[in-house]
Amino acid sequence: MQTKIENWCRNNIDKVLHFIIGLLLAQLAYLWVWFLLFPLIAGLGKEFIDKYVRKTGFTWMDLIATVLGCIPVGIIVFITYLINIYQHGHT
Repeated sequence: MQTKIENWCRNNIDKVLHFIIGLLLAQLAYLWVWFLLFPLIAGLGKEFIDKYVRKTGFTWMDLIATVLGCIPVGIIVFITYLINIYQHGHT
């Protein structure tokens, strides 16, 4: 299984980079939860630049990979939110 994942990553390095950029941009959500939308906005901007400026085309899979980077951060932000609610409700 690990070999399959490693081979997929080698063959799809562009998607891995999009995911990492989305993950890094999503870190801003620790400051304000609505920053979770930032990777979507940045990904859309990048794809529109690719389509209209670079003329290489809009790639949905690149956008999806960027947005998927939000998921780990979103889970952590949500769990932190639940913990805060629990602590304030039971103190």
